[in-house]
Amino acid sequence: MIHSVPRSSGGNAMKHKFRHVVNNILINLTQPRPTRAVYAIISILSFGILILLFSALGAHVPSPSHANLGPDVAGMADGRSSSFYSGKASVSSVSNTHSHRMAIIIPYLPPSDGASPTFPSYFDLFAMSAAGSASHIDFLIFHCFIPPQLLPDVSTLPSNVKLIDLNSDISSEQNNQCGLAKLFTRVTDQRQEQQLMETPLDQLIPTLSSQIMDFPYILVEYKPAFGHIFADYLTDYSHWGYSDIDVVFGDMTRWIDTDEWNEYDIVTYGFGDQDKLYLRGQFTFHKNDPKVVNQLWRHCKYLSEMDIRYSKRYESVRKFESAEGCYSQAVIRRKDIKVKWAVKAFSDVGEGSPVYTQGMYLSLGSAPSWTSSRSYVPKSVLYTAADVHSGKRLLDLSTNWFEDKTKYVLYNQKDVSLQQYEGAKSKVETYRSLYESGDEEAKDVKCMYWAPKDYQMDICTVEGTVSSDDVVTLENGVLYKQKFRLRNDAFPPGINSFPFFHFQEWKRVYRSTQLLMSKHARSAASPGLIVTKEGSLPLFNTESTSWRKRNKLGKPKIVSNDWMVSDTGSTSSRQSSNKFCLKSSLKGYPKGATVCNVSASWMGARASDSSSQSTLVEGLAAVNIIRSPATTSKLRGKKKGDATIPSWWDEKLFDAVNGVTLSLTLQITSADMKDESVVKNLLSLADSNIYTWGTHQPSLLLIYLDASAEDGELLARTRELVNETFGTMDIETPQTAHLKGSLVTIVESEEPSVSRKALMNMAAHAAPTRWIVTGLELERGLVLSKETSLYATREALVHTNMPGHAFVIPQFASTRDDTRANAKKEEDVFLTERHLFSSVGADLLPMIREKQTMSSNLEDFDCMKCSGKKPVALKEKDDDEPGVGGGETFGDDEVEETSPDEEEEGEDQQRRRLTELSSFEKSAEQQLEDLWWNLSVVQVYGTAGGFNSKVKTSLSTVSKAEDHIEVALLSLLDRSNDHEQYLRHFDKSPILMIDRNGPRKGMMTLDLAAEVEEFRGKRCYNLLRLAQLAALGYNINVLQGVFAASYPKTRTAVCKKEKTQRCDCELESEATIKQLLIDEVKRPGKIAVLMNEFESKVNQ
Repeated sequence: MIHSVPRSSGGNAMKHKFRHVVNNILINLTQPRPTRAVYAIISILSFGILILLFSALGAHVPSPSHANLGPDVAGMADGRSSSFYSGKASVSSVSNTHSHRMAIIIPYLPPSDGASPTFPSYFDLFAMSAAGSASHIDFLIFHCFIPPQLLPDVSTLPSNVKLIDLNSDISSEQNNQCGLAKLFTRVTDQRQEQQLMETPLDQLIPTLSSQIMDFPYILVEYKPAFGHIFADYLTDYSHWGYSDIDVVFGDMTRWIDTDEWNEYDIVTYGFGDQDKLYLRGQFTFHKNDPKVVNQLWRHCKYLSEMDIRYSKRYESVRKFESAEGCYSQAVIRRKDIKVKWAVKAFSDVGEGSPVYTQGMYLSLGSAPSWTSSRSYVPKSVLYTAADVHSGKRLLDLSTNWFEDKTKYVLYNQKDVSLQQYEGAKSKVETYRSLYESGDEEAKDVKCMYWAPKDYQMDICTVEGTVSSDDVVTLENGVLYKQKFRLRNDAFPPGINSFPFFHFQEWKRVYRSTQLLMSKHARSAASPGLIVTKEGSLPLFNTESTSWRKRNKLGKPKIVSNDWMVSDTGSTSSRQSSNKFCLKSSLKGYPKGATVCNVSASWMGARASDSSSQSTLVEGLAAVNIIRSPATTSKLRGKKKGDATIPSWWDEKLFDAVNGVTLSLTLQITSADMKDESVVKNLLSLADSNIYTWGTHQPSLLLIYLDASAEDGELLARTRELVNETFGTMDIETPQTAHLKGSLVTIVESEEPSVSRKALMNMAAHAAPTRWIVTGLELERGLVLSKETSLYATREALVHTNMPGHAFVIPQFASTRDDTRANAKKEEDVFLTERHLFSSVGADLLPMIREKQTMSSNLEDFDCMKCSGKKPVALKEKDDDEPGVGGGETFGDDEVEETSPDEEEEGEDQQRRRLTELSSFEKSAEQQLEDLWWNLSVVQVYGTAGGFNSKVKTSLSTVSKAEDHIEVALLSLLDRSNDHEQYLRHFDKSPILMIDRNGPRKGMMTLDLAAEVEEFRGKRCYNLLRLAQLAALGYNINVLQGVFAASYPKTRTAVCKKEKTQRCDCELESEATIKQLLIDEVKRPGKIAVLMNEFESKVNQ
């Protein structure tokens, strides 16, 4: 019994309160339990709370209202039409009554130079950066003639980047015309009303369509009239503008000043060349004034009288007209508008700038947390060093410096301009004013090579009167200039920032594999990117340099499934949206530039009976899935009502995090198809490796078929053979049970052969697991050893929390089919009936080591020998001449043909030279084989003694061997001619088991070190990827106890009638090959330097 006590007693009162609480707890514990109904109510409430929490966690880019696209197209913009592709839906949307909202209009057509019909390789970089402007800016991209399979993945696009397909507006009789042509003819509306059309619309539209299809660059001619042409799409936008795709956008909404929104009719951003008063095509925006501003272009007769320009009488003299000339003159001569030429842009023009030496930093700000996700606004902030000597400031600076509201107060005050004016305004004089004052020579001025001379006097300011730190304005018909500077207290010392970066030079040489990191940078919660000439690099910060983080208990926290959201590869429920370049050719200019002629994409994969005819589109390979682990699910992105197709993968069959996918590729040429036995044997060889791999881990087979064969029956028969071997049956039989975890796909195009490295990339990007085995050459008759899947799985499990590994699987050529004494007794009837080639196990280690029946020199046993030009003896040059390391040359474009005898002698000499590396006693390959043998003996025999007491497997010995291997691989990227030649002509494709997680957080293997798809040919930098992985800090090891081997039986089975093949790189320009290699060496080198700098910073 608890007695009452006086309230005045403080200590007793506390005891009384404590006892009261205890009594209540005891009473509650002795009460009957709640009924099931109460539990049900509690469960429902808990579930509702969880839903709210999860919805808060989902951060999306704010989506603007689509009502501002006009009543006729609002439905299309809101996704109710298949011709409009928008990004993710948003939790919070921007109201259409927002006082300032801009539409940037960008029409796009694929180039007409034989390139694959898709967006350029840098489109994902552009789109990802544009998300930072979502609060005020939409990007409306009108396009034609891009197949749906090659369009960007909808789920990866920010909601303010909208793709509008104008092919859907074309009738079936006119499906070879682009809908842009019909829109562009709106510039002749006045002449139509006055019935003055010299070329009727029914003739003008197809003529214009043909013109823009043949010369897509002429789309820029119409930029000044976009406000009029696309008026139906601009309803309720306060402003409209034009830009380009070769632009990385930063914090646009922070840089557009209040007076630019409110006071100026036209604002254009340049990079310091405003002594030329042209309206920049890379970024100019206008008030959406249909009556005045949107009609300024009518001064330009090449637009307003387009029907005359495209008439037959001017057909022979028709030429390109730069909009930056005529339109700029028309604006400058007006007295009723206000215009501003501001300096707010970075450019890659000028190799001595910090943009080249340090790169362009693009920070994405802090990732949204569960408490801030609903109010999260994506950020994009561009900055670089103020000069080439300030690079260390970039490394010392936090990637989220702009979020520090106490240190950078002015940057976070949205109503304060980031540029500060100094001094008074003064008038600007153009050469027009000089001419009107009597200076006859002024009419000959030309400050812009791309604009006709007629406009130069109005556009060119008098030389020396306008400098790069002047802002120029047009007010009441008078031009003024005024000095400006960046607010020093708004930015970190030694740092420059602007709202966008125009990479007009780098775009010419960019390839898709250089920019893969751009696509998922936001979804991966990455700090950002560094954009360089060699591609995009990961932006590290103190929180992203290491995978290991400490939780509150001090234990390391490892996130082993980051690859699922961070890289551009597939998962069990999502296919990769990358485009893979199967065939490329030289672009011509600049040096090192290539153009992709044929692309393939998993987004275009469809379920198909392999015997059916594929519809081929020029520049696009057909991708047909003929077998998948499940048959009833749908691929991501398919809408309700679509035909079901095989699912991507059945995740119930494997462990995605610790699983290993066997990735195989196979090319079947038209010559192969003429010998059905060769085709059958190639397919059987692939089937044999899948059988050896087993059913507990997924496998993938990508088969390329040459669809250019004149004999269609041969192609059809080849499809039938593929279907007979791998096709999904109505009822699976024991003979096909080993295929239940396999994805088998046919890729077809009219190219006789394609890049094997591109097929390897495509296959690897389809894997649903963290670990991938890739590189096995089926065409050489190679078969994996029996224990491969088991040992690969074990290593994956061991390294779950140790990311950043690459394991090498050695490969050999055997002189005997089966060296085991009891091989005949163990012959499997199933293997015979299935036409499978048997595999051997690790019990052959003694013969491999002693080279009794096994050789690592596969080329000596190849059925088909290499032919063509022999490697050129390289000339030395000065150390200061640019190259991979600063002092080598890779050969010339013109190489003399040699006689067969000379060629054979040259190859023997080459082989001897390639095995005599000056840096080490043994090549990297030999060191890897030695380490593999030592570790494999311990693995198989359970003791270092095994059958040979010379085995060395102590920890120190193994560690030293690994260090030597990595150094040997790194040496292949240096300036040595011997090393470069060894790297180039290494004739084996390394078989690697790679981890999709890199050694540092934010480093994704498939994106950082993809195979270089342009390096076609059997011997063309096969070791480059392994050397890159070593440079990037990956732990290079061997998969002990496992190997691949070819045997007389397998080699004979795939031996083709042709006895020679071209093996060297299939690019016709040594200069291009050299430049590609330079880029592929520099990019991992720069990443390694950045990684080490940040690592040392963290450890300080």
